[in-house]
Amino acid sequence: MNLLLFLILPTFIAGLIQGVTGFGAGIVMMMFLPFFFPVIESAALTGTIAFFITTAMAYQYRKYVNYKMILLPSIIFSIFTYVSIAFAADVNQEILKMFFGIFLVALSLYFLFSPSSQNYKPNRVVSLLFIIFSGITNGLFSIGGPLMVIYFLSKTTKKEEYLGSVQTFFWITSIVSLISRIANGVLITDHLPLILLGVVSILFGLWIANKVVDRLNADTIRKTTYILIGFSGIYNVLSTFI
Repeated sequence: MNLLLFLILPTFIAGLIQGVTGFGAGIVMMMFLPFFFPVIESAALTGTIAFFITTAMAYQYRKYVNYKMILLPSIIFSIFTYVSIAFAADVNQEILKMFFGIFLVALSLYFLFSPSSQNYKPNRVVSLLFIIFSGITNGLFSIGGPLMVIYFLSKTTKKEEYLGSVQTFFWITSIVSLISRIANGVLITDHLPLILLGVVSILFGLWIANKVVDRLNADTIRKTTYILIGFSGIYNVLSTFI
């Protein structure tokens, strides 16, 4: 029963959400797995399971990928992910999660309710900070999506280009994360049965999502994404007190 509740169900929901918004699988899984595993180990399981859904989605939208757009962000993001994984044990993760959560809530409210946010285009400095901070939180918690989603939403105009580019970006950076976690002994062969079960469940969620995503317009996807960012922030804040 515990396995059904804390692995199969969350990964299924993760597949649904990521299939519609382009991100969120890591957020959903990290709301449950830390009840059974340390944060670092939970992040490793989350990142590995999520790798398979990003692979599937990157392939699905491969014709719409803007490779020029994702090259430099992928390199910068991967560098900071690798470094943060290597030093994860020495970082006060609870304090970082709390401030990260507060930031995400504020960001969500801004994008949902500020008229000026509809055409928001981050400048180069802000874009760089988004990429660096996302790389760090990806390495620590396998939650590197929220700010990168805003980054890619601001640079794409079509739903298919956004989904293709953001999923290919996550696919590239996930490979670096996997290699780093294996090299640092965070991800081991004992995790394989859990990973396989999670992969089947998350891909089933993606299959269901594909049945409805074509019926949604770009504005609906954006609003759903910003709401999910807010929930992610609330979770990160509350989890520091639980």
